[in-house]
Amino acid sequence: MTNTNIEAQVEENRRPNIAYVDEVQDERDNFFNDAYDSGLFGEIYPLSPKADLAEFIVDLLELDIDALVSDFNLSEAGPLNYNGEQLVATFLSVRSEFPCFIRTSYDEAAFASSEDVNRVYSKNTKDDENAGRYLFRRIVLQINHHRRRVSQWQDELASLLDIDVVARNGAIVERILELDSKIESSFAKDQALPSHVKQSLLQTENHLIAETERLILDMKQLLGE
Repeated sequence: MTNTNIEAQVEENRRPNIAYVDEVQDERDNFFNDAYDSGLFGEIYPLSPKADLAEFIVDLLELDIDALVSDFNLSEAGPLNYNGEQLVATFLSVRSEFPCFIRTSYDEAAFASSEDVNRVYSKNTKDDENAGRYLFRRIVLQINHHRRRVSQWQDELASLLDIDVVARNGAIVERILELDSKIESSFAKDQALPSHVKQSLLQTENHLIAETERLILDMKQLLGE
């Protein structure tokens, strides 16, 4: 996909908002300026890490962002009990499959500690003028991929919910709950099914299981087992 096509797709889908975490002010300023000049993003949030990881995760979750980018080390300005990989891993434990990236000057350490080396990008690219632009394009492509995936889940969920309750079997109910969990963990809590709907689905599933067990028992009795 060409850069022009990427930018057109971004414009069509709404320019995404991103957060960048780095303990060094100059690095935050440089990233903001480069990201702004790329024209690919809406809001850009340059953030300094907080001492408490849990508190910082809450702050990040409150932002309207489509991707999280973090420096790897995070400790040059002062001691922290976590690095960028741990920050990303903790964030993903709350919002699974969310687009996350790590920038680092400590390439080997970052690659060794990362659960997914594909999200690690080196800062040691001063001789490559296109390196920053490449990262921004990858961020946009991953955001678009994530949006399409969640949209597909939402469409499938809507189609399954349209099935009449009496026509839903156990597999359909299980898939509804699975899709709801995926959407809830990937997007936001307000995208989830209301609790009373989930409870109704679980009751339906339990009823189907009970009916199946009753039918099996009846068949065994008829067969004299």
